[in-house]
Amino acid sequence: MSSPAAPIRVMLVDDHATLLWGLRKLIEGTAPEMELVATAGDPDQALVEAARTRPDIVLLDLDLGGRSSLEILPDLLTGRAARVLILSGNRDEALLGQAMRLGARGVVGKDADAEVVLAAVRKVHGGEMWMSQTMMSAMLGAFINPAAADYRNLEAEKIASLTLKERKIVQAVVHSNGAANKDLAQQLFIAEPTLRNYLTSIYQKLDVANRLELYVYATKNRLG
Repeated sequence: MSSPAAPIRVMLVDDHATLLWGLRKLIEGTAPEMELVATAGDPDQALVEAARTRPDIVLLDLDLGGRSSLEILPDLLTGRAARVLILSGNRDEALLGQAMRLGARGVVGKDADAEVVLAAVRKVHGGEMWMSQTMMSAMLGAFINPAAADYRNLEAEKIASLTLKERKIVQAVVHSNGAANKDLAQQLFIAEPTLRNYLTSIYQKLDVANRLELYVYATKNRLG
């Protein structure tokens, strides 16, 4: 008589308490073959919990309290058997593609049905990849046209270096209709000198010189 299979050990990493609660209930209530072993709400806690519990699957949100989880993705994989599945509401193909290149085994949207999330966990645990048809097409395009893919990869790295706050400021610039820095700062509920500091950091990361170039870059790369 064969012994029962070991449960799939899952860790959830997201900075939204409500989503963590919902995923916990989903796993505990409808997936008896899975075991929730840890949750984390920020990158540092995620690394600590992953080392402590050694999960099979890490469901990882891309944005964690204003920090990109891409910065910890290689560490989550180094020396561990865990497979990472990105759980994201972010539709930025460049960021999601970079997550895959860093070792993630798939991407599932936060708006996906419960059955889809559980199916993704099972597939990735079984050694398969999980991604949308759009992501699959993008990766096929990179294989067919590597020169264009190299350019996109470079831009993806620049974009991934932005913090969540910086991305919000970029979006505000795109939709500001040329508003002055003073007015834009008021819309963002920050001081004008603080806005200038953010913009300087954004310009350096994206290799642009001013707000006009930032607008053009953001529009071209669909950051708005």
